[in-house]
Amino acid sequence: MNDILMGLHFHKPFPFNFNSSWIKATYAGEKAPYGWHPPTPDEYINTTRQLSIHEYAHHYSRVSESEFLKAMGVLATEYYLWKYGKADYIGAGSYRRYLLLDDVTQEVPKISMVANQETADYLSSDRMKDAALKLLEKHDLITNTPITLLGKDIESQYLESQPYEYWNLFIQGIMELFPDYRNKIDWFKGNTINFETSYIMRKQMFKKYISEFFELLEYIWTHTDKTYPIEPTTSEPFPWRYPGFLGERFFPFFVYANGLNPAYVPLVLVV
Repeated sequence: MNDILMGLHFHKPFPFNFNSSWIKATYAGEKAPYGWHPPTPDEYINTTRQLSIHEYAHHYSRVSESEFLKAMGVLATEYYLWKYGKADYIGAGSYRRYLLLDDVTQEVPKISMVANQETADYLSSDRMKDAALKLLEKHDLITNTPITLLGKDIESQYLESQPYEYWNLFIQGIMELFPDYRNKIDWFKGNTINFETSYIMRKQMFKKYISEFFELLEYIWTHTDKTYPIEPTTSEPFPWRYPGFLGERFFPFFVYANGLNPAYVPLVLVV
């Protein structure tokens, strides 16, 4: 029987359906008082950092653990799903963002819903899961509808607010690590992209995606002496968030470069 496991990454309390059969709450730190699911099985908590996002903490040895986890964000959830996800389909997102799966007539890229228990229950219901499984019968993955950038391409839009160094290493890393993608790299000169990195895909394709992205991040971390920049050098007030911003660009590029057939649905922003 096909099944879905989707992790939504949290960093603070927020309305959530803890009884959902397929969407689970995750977070980056140790056990917290809110009942969130830890990123590793209980036997690993407080005993070892193996097989958790802490595998990459040595790249952030000059900052505190909390700063490292803050920089990782949803990557901690994706790591957990990579190593421990057992379902046929794996998905990831963040606590305020869901995919609207049961209304294929909606053509807008994004809608808003009120942050309350009713909304959380609806968006994580078995009705949504069944709708996702139906879409996945004919599609390789589900993700949110792309938008068209006006008067700019994907690269220039990124560089409006982000440092050039990480972007340069990002492109360089793709070219060096993944030769099959070299003839696809002009995608970043296009202007159609879906941000937010919310998705559900077959487990094996997810593992390919996330293993490649962590390999790319390791390339970047190895080639910079500023893995945790503090002082803003652009309009971005939190420059240490660059891994997530790069992930927003790598995910849709991966879909394109691998010739995948996505089902596009609206993104729900819970506010």
